[in-house]
Amino acid sequence: MAIEKVQAVEVDSKVLLSELPAALDFYQDSCAPCHVLEPRLERVAEEYEGQVAVYRVDIERDMSVAERFEVMSIPTVIVFRDGEDIERLDGLVKEPDLRAAFERAVAK
Repeated sequence: MAIEKVQAVEVDSKVLLSELPAALDFYQDSCAPCHVLEPRLERVAEEYEGQVAVYRVDIERDMSVAERFEVMSIPTVIVFRDGEDIERLDGLVKEPDLRAAFERAVAK
């Protein structure tokens, strides 16, 4: 499953109103740690397919989304459940930490 890229106009409908928990990855093409995180996030997203919806937002194109969610550094992954920000993972997050955050989102 490929992680879908979203734009500012889609965040509410795809992330905040999602029936599933959703994760939103904030990245930038020129960010080396973002490129390292991407395959990790893809593997975990595949494991949780059908349980957690995973999206990416390019802050170069949609800085307003980063500002809206007060993202101060990249990469940042925010996990949402029922439209609420329930967990933030900043920096070069390890796969077990992503998996644990997704597991907590599904378990609530």
